[in-house]
Amino acid sequence: MPTFVLEYLKAHIPQIKMIRLEATYLVWLDFRKLGLCSTKLKNFIQNKAKLGLSDAPVFVPGGKGFQRMNVACPRSVVKEALMRLKEAIRKS
Repeated sequence: MPTFVLEYLKAHIPQIKMIRLEATYLVWLDFRKLGLCSTKLKNFIQNKAKLGLSDAPVFVPGGKGFQRMNVACPRSVVKEALMRLKEAIRKS
């Protein structure tokens, strides 16, 4: 599933980069190119994209601008989340 996320981001949301990890169902998304402070990024993810991602600074010191996404679910669910994200960025 991480490969699907990586390819989708490259094709549809190039502003967001993915940190590729081996053998895990979690991916780290780099939102720094959006230029949002932590509060605005959290608001954007929750209220504009309607997603429940995890703030990276909770898990990693210096993780400002990153969000953690769990992709241990059907591809259709991951695709829906990515489409919401794409649409939210398009509208902002």
